[in-house]
Amino acid sequence: MSTAELDTINPADALRMLRTMRVARQMSQRIAKLYPTDVMETPVHLCIGQEAVSAGLCCHLTDADQMLLGHRTHAPALAKGLPLRKLMAELYGRTTGCSHARGGSMHVFDPEHGLPGSSAIVGGSIAVGVGAALSSKLSGSDFISVSYFGDAATNAGVFHESMNFAALKQLPVLFLCENNGLSNVMPVAEHAAYEIAGVASQFMPVFRADGTDALSVYREAGKAVRQVRETRAPVFLECTTKRWMKHQGHERDDLEINPIDPVTDCPIARLERFMIGASLITPREILALAKEIEAEIDDAIEFAERSPYPQPEFVEA
Repeated sequence: MSTAELDTINPADALRMLRTMRVARQMSQRIAKLYPTDVMETPVHLCIGQEAVSAGLCCHLTDADQMLLGHRTHAPALAKGLPLRKLMAELYGRTTGCSHARGGSMHVFDPEHGLPGSSAIVGGSIAVGVGAALSSKLSGSDFISVSYFGDAATNAGVFHESMNFAALKQLPVLFLCENNGLSNVMPVAEHAAYEIAGVASQFMPVFRADGTDALSVYREAGKAVRQVRETRAPVFLECTTKRWMKHQGHERDDLEINPIDPVTDCPIARLERFMIGASLITPREILALAKEIEAEIDDAIEFAERSPYPQPEFVEA
């Protein structure tokens, strides 16, 4: 990234992306420390290393735009506007959580910010995102929808069916594939006999971004979202990224299976280097931001810990 890229990004959006990514990263790191103590009542799929995808995308979305997520929800839900307190309380299984302790990590819900739900089933939310786009078209609304999924979901029949239906009916939906290269521990090349973007190109325009580079995502997501809004027709965006943690849980991934370079593969470090070079932020300001976010995470944990557990009558309601 060079300072010439200042021409392609609003400095306020660069700061927004950095904050969004740091919130997701620092919260994930805290979850990884807390998870072995069994205070959380849910499995967790951490987003460390993948934060730039949702941060860059959500700069171009409004609260009215509907985003349907898969099982790896934390970073995209926070980027879309889900409050830290509500997410943490949900992880703790408390009634103040975003899904009132009924959903856990994989079923987040925040309609005020355009999060109508997420699915633990791989590929399970893709068609729902298309349905949201159909609703927008039939009601004459302006909002668009985003079907947000990983590379493994492209093996599901619903992925192909949904793209076909969206293209046939010309629906305002962005298909966003967050391609971290792994289906659990299986590389894409071992489970897909096709290029994902190549398949999508048979149905709709395709954009591709480096998901470890926030500016690349910001630029390509901006083009993709703008095209969906202007044409009211489907578009596909693939963001290639790296998953730093195991598929599920708090441990780092096997570096033999998934080698990580903490310098070139870290989207936060890459954006911070750019912003320092472009005089958008100083190292001291970055430290202050990190400290501010830690205080917000402390507050979210305290809120979760003092919130009530659901009672039997609540579950039966």
